[in-house]
Amino acid sequence: MAGLLRASEEGLRIVDIARRNPGWNKTGDVWCQAALTSKATLKRFWARQPIRRETFIDICKAVGIHNWEDIIERRDIQHTEPLLAAAIADLPASGEPAESFPLPEKLPPAHTWTGRAQELETLKAQILDAHPGVNPTAICIVGLTGTGKTALANQLIHQLHTEKAPFAAAAWATLRSPTGKPLPFDTIADSLSLSLSTTDPPNPSQLPGVGKIESGSPQDNCLKKTENLLKLLKEKPCLVVFDGVETLLKTGQAGGAGYFAEDCADYAWLFKHLVEIEHQSKIIFTSQETLAELHLRSTRTLTLTGLDAEAAVALLQSFHLTATPTELHELQARYCGHPKALELVAALIRDDSEYGGRAGRFLQDRDWLLTRDIESMLDEVMQRLSASERTCLCRLSVYQTSEYSLTLAGIAAQMPEVSRYELKEHILLALKRRHLLEYDTQRESYRLHPLVREKAGHILSQNPEDFRAAHRQAYRYFSTLPLKPESEWKDIEDIQPVIRAHYHASQAEDWEEAERAIARMDKCLRRWGYGEEKHSLSLLYHPSQVAGNLDCEVRQMLGATEE
Repeated sequence: MAGLLRASEEGLRIVDIARRNPGWNKTGDVWCQAALTSKATLKRFWARQPIRRETFIDICKAVGIHNWEDIIERRDIQHTEPLLAAAIADLPASGEPAESFPLPEKLPPAHTWTGRAQELETLKAQILDAHPGVNPTAICIVGLTGTGKTALANQLIHQLHTEKAPFAAAAWATLRSPTGKPLPFDTIADSLSLSLSTTDPPNPSQLPGVGKIESGSPQDNCLKKTENLLKLLKEKPCLVVFDGVETLLKTGQAGGAGYFAEDCADYAWLFKHLVEIEHQSKIIFTSQETLAELHLRSTRTLTLTGLDAEAAVALLQSFHLTATPTELHELQARYCGHPKALELVAALIRDDSEYGGRAGRFLQDRDWLLTRDIESMLDEVMQRLSASERTCLCRLSVYQTSEYSLTLAGIAAQMPEVSRYELKEHILLALKRRHLLEYDTQRESYRLHPLVREKAGHILSQNPEDFRAAHRQAYRYFSTLPLKPESEWKDIEDIQPVIRAHYHASQAEDWEEAERAIARMDKCLRRWGYGEEKHSLSLLYHPSQVAGNLDCEVRQMLGATEE
């Protein structure tokens, strides 16, 4: 099936009416996903530019138009464009591949897909654009567990297959095993050689070094299998995915985050050669951790975060919950668009008789984020940390980073036992490589994902003394932050450090310090028009009670004054 098609003006009018039934935008993500195409292709479709025949048909069928022949520009077929005529006649067009590469035999099953249109465009541009020295040999898709790295790579393979990308073969290697340990190097290397050697089922006995017990050393065996794979990648353009590379990386060492484990030296050798040696193929890695050892000039890294609001709501809608638009948006906001967490929560709401599919009931019932399944997912990540990483992450969980900026000074206040160098170059770098700590370039501050913060907070709370000590360190940090002169205090932001100091002192059960903070705020509020007889914070929040919502209370007071 070959050829190019373009739409007529009347055809576009028909498609425009059809796409309004599902409420799709002309270049919306949902349409791109349903047609397995890109926004750029949809734009060419609406501009009446020629596109591949199969993609043209998929675009039409996605909005319920099965008589796609009614949409094409027939006058061009008859008079000016032989490529269009070839498409209708089902004849191959000159210079266009007759077939796409076969999908990898071990490709995981595709599930409901939503969002990530921009990420797909970025990946395809890096893979398909021919700019030697600019485009990478390898692309690393990285991010916190559950952000959809495997699903994105899967969708990429399907789209490249549909769009007949110029690859002769494709292979998918999953490195994880049921035991949690990586699969043996020989198993993966032999499987890839078999997959890439031909489009037909090969005879293993005809491939050198495949399925045989080598008489040489393990190192010689690794060299031979690496050489064989490189030969295949040089002979023809191939697309290879290594899924779950974090399985090969060091655990329990802050300085080793992102580096290959000693017992995975054969994989490290293979990957470095795949990236550094010139060939005409593309390599894709997925990993929960940033890969620190791969050649920087020939690799690119794409970091996945949460889905945008539109895609996250679409994911929730696929579970057919009973929910208002406001409730769906609140759910996606609570979980910052984390795909796996949203799937687990949506399935819980749908299947648990307590909720009966009602998202509003779930939202009212819980003021926490973690479910047992989400916590199990995060447990696997926490087990990879060193003792210093775990300590730092748990102590940082006392900071409410969604409400204010967290600086390096605030982090250092929680880790007084280590030097700034050790903190910055080992612990924080490791947490960032593991995607447990983020740096917000716009706010120039650090933040924890809400799921990570809650998980780390649960671990910290299991030791009450450690919990109080972390809050005590936070209180001291906020107490040292400089404030404007009291005569210049005008709104709540001017006394935020005092409010935060009070909160942490209360959590640490340091009542004298908490009362000092209240006294300072009392003085400030009286200046803003609050008398002691009406709104004294010392009456609202006696030091013997833990005041966790003081910021909100003060804001409400100030709002009432302004009105």
